[in-house]
Amino acid sequence: MAKRPAELTYWVDERPSLPVTALLAVQHLAIVAIYLVVAVTIARFGQMPAEDGVRLVCLTMVAGGVGTILQSAGRFGIGSGYLIPTTTTTILLPPSILALERGGLPLLFGMTIVAGAAVALLSRLIHRMRPLLPAELAGFVVFMVGLSVMTLAERQFLGHALPAGDRTAHRVVAVLTLAVIVVASVWGGRHLRLYCTLVGIAAGYGLSAVTGRIGADELAGMAAAPLLAVPEVGGFGLAFDAELVLPFLVAALAMALNAVGAVTAAQKANDAGWVRPDMRNIGRGVLADGLCNVVAGLVGGVGQAATSGAVGLSVATGATSRAVGVAVGLFLLALSFSPKVAMLLLAMPAPVIGAALMFSGCFLVMNGIQVIASRLLDSRKVFTLGIGLAFGLGQLVQPVEAETLPGWLVPLVSSPLALAVTLAVLLNALFRIGIHKRSRFRIDAARLDVERLADFMTGQGRLWGAAPDTLFRARFATQEVVETLAGNGMIADTAIAAGGAEVRRPVEVRTSFDEFTFTVTVAYAGEVLHPRSDRPTEQEVLSAPDGARSLAAFLIGRAADRVTTAVHHDRCEITLVFDA
Repeated sequence: MAKRPAELTYWVDERPSLPVTALLAVQHLAIVAIYLVVAVTIARFGQMPAEDGVRLVCLTMVAGGVGTILQSAGRFGIGSGYLIPTTTTTILLPPSILALERGGLPLLFGMTIVAGAAVALLSRLIHRMRPLLPAELAGFVVFMVGLSVMTLAERQFLGHALPAGDRTAHRVVAVLTLAVIVVASVWGGRHLRLYCTLVGIAAGYGLSAVTGRIGADELAGMAAAPLLAVPEVGGFGLAFDAELVLPFLVAALAMALNAVGAVTAAQKANDAGWVRPDMRNIGRGVLADGLCNVVAGLVGGVGQAATSGAVGLSVATGATSRAVGVAVGLFLLALSFSPKVAMLLLAMPAPVIGAALMFSGCFLVMNGIQVIASRLLDSRKVFTLGIGLAFGLGQLVQPVEAETLPGWLVPLVSSPLALAVTLAVLLNALFRIGIHKRSRFRIDAARLDVERLADFMTGQGRLWGAAPDTLFRARFATQEVVETLAGNGMIADTAIAAGGAEVRRPVEVRTSFDEFTFTVTVAYAGEVLHPRSDRPTEQEVLSAPDGARSLAAFLIGRAADRVTTAVHHDRCEITLVFDA
């Protein structure tokens, strides 16, 4: 069972009042609207008339609303049940533009359905991929998603593309907007913290209006757009192209990994005792993303993915209630009937976008680092994450020229997230070669070397990426078993061979790891050590002849999650199981 984090005001299963839910949903809606710029980019690239462009955005919001409700509600085996809104993604932008060039909107929508079906198929396999997606790799995905969000935020925040004379006013608005958000979050108290981003965005809109950051074109577009209109669903047609299957499949893999990162971040945010990703829950979250893309292609909208920035926002505000996610989905569906409101959201000034994304990106980056740090890393894992990070950062600093690459590789290098995560997944699979899931260590009971035993246990923990807490308990319990056996004369360390010679019989420590449990078996000849579940009394420990032994047996049982003993032929075995 998940443990409620103390810093949350509204936990995942808790329902805020209706007004509070609505305000929190509007706050997340502002983050979702930022990413809708991808749909606007596609409309402009396709040189669509203004009416068709608004229709494309509205239908994209329909698909996003459906996907967000499926993801947040978590019903019927679909969706993670966490507050993770869905919106357009840059991951799909390169293959989408390629589809527009080759076959227009019908091909775009048809291939979006292909990508959605591929993501849905991956969701059925994701729980079997746990060895390929360990906790540290899931944390790396969260970190790279956060880094991508903050990179986008920095570009919007500083306004590099603006003329030099406009940058000062732009950056003043960005800094003041971020300052309002941070002040409301840090010093605003429990209630104001809930709406810190909404307060900051409202302040940013006001500052932008005063300083002329909202352009005449945006104002004219909002004025001309009707208040209410029913978006015409479909009618564009569908087309498919076998040559585009590979680029969209690569994009589907990147979207699935993005969902893995988003759901992992949400799981950690909602469980103070979080240890490892719940792969079955992640699979349901990936399925919701896949179905969202199928719906987008069918209704005539742009493909979408889980919004990790919203996860960071929910952590920052202390409200992770799934009811807020459902409300966000309902708002998206409602706003799809109001082109004027859609235009208002799409007209969000760049400095306000930068400030809001910077705020939520901070929490994603730190969450990712915390997940990575929750596991011990050996050289293989360091190389896996380090090389992936190096190429991801390289793509940020010096983007690879897509024109020089085969078309099927373009989605892989289209974003730092896609490149870094794909490399890390491939390297993790490669470096698993040679990792033994079982190992053994022999100890001479007459010359007990506890330090060598501790070094052996530490090495295995690093190799397998065990959590530090798990390794500490395993090391402590194993040392306690061996020292108790040796200290109480319970080991028959010599035996008489067939020829009459005396031979040494070492204690054997066997370890195994299966991604879920860390198991240690101590095998020896001698007297059975029975663990104790009841705490020995102080009188028993101090006065009884075997008081120290009873205390050690109790401590061993407390350190391990499960302890069993057995006798095979003339060898005793005590097995310690630790949930990893």
